[in-house]
Amino acid sequence: MSDREHNGRPRPAVEFAVAPFDMVEDLCGDPAADLVVLMAGNQYMVAPDLVESFLSAHRSIESVFYETLPPGVIAAQLRAGGLRMGSLELRVRLDVVASSPAALADLERDGLVGPARRYASNDLALLVAAGNPAGVSGWRDLGRPGVRVAFPDPRTEGIGALGFEALEASGGAGLRKRVETDKAAGGEVVFTRIHHRQGPAWLAEGTVDVAVVWSTEARYHLERGGPFEVVVIPEAENRRGEYAAAVAVGAAHPEVAVWFVDHLCGEAGQAAYTAHGFSVPGRPH
Repeated sequence: MSDREHNGRPRPAVEFAVAPFDMVEDLCGDPAADLVVLMAGNQYMVAPDLVESFLSAHRSIESVFYETLPPGVIAAQLRAGGLRMGSLELRVRLDVVASSPAALADLERDGLVGPARRYASNDLALLVAAGNPAGVSGWRDLGRPGVRVAFPDPRTEGIGALGFEALEASGGAGLRKRVETDKAAGGEVVFTRIHHRQGPAWLAEGTVDVAVVWSTEARYHLERGGPFEVVVIPEAENRRGEYAAAVAVGAAHPEVAVWFVDHLCGEAGQAAYTAHGFSVPGRPH
């Protein structure tokens, strides 16, 4: 029996979390696990169910380590070989990357991952505080003076680029410039670094009036009784993002990695995504 085990099981780790100073919410599990997965961040609400169903289907696998961080961050981590958070540096040999098809195409071109398989998609929504005190009814209101906006950073988040496309579809290039450039320069638009945590948190604190989010995020917060409301975006002014997964070149656990991608695309994995409001191939939401 190893010194990491007790009665045949891993010893329980020492708990140490002091909000908001020492909290790591998007890195989950033991980095020395039997499977290491980097996932685009908006899947954080699905990941626990997904991992549980995967472990139930593959009893020989004891543990999974996963990250739910912005696509640009996980791509940079893969290229750099590590992730630094404060004074902690994490270097893991990963197995699967689950991100946008565009991000995975870039990584495949550079020889870092294999072919990608698509498995889910979702669209955009606007999250506002309960009662909607700023009176936000759609994209055009993001350009109004005085309306403070949390916007996902398009440099690291696919949703950011889609949000700007939707803004332009709603109000033309002038609206996009007003939000992306003019209001950002004046401090009324702030760009997130981990949008699925920051936007709703800023909204709850009252430092912004509206947050651009995925519709699945909005649903997640409402189901948990968050102090929010959702402004639904008409289909003509909305945009849809897709998710795909690929096995990393040089994966530490290549066979298990293939099993996990198959699980994502299979019945149990697809059920986990639809349960959280995502659309899946052949079964639109």
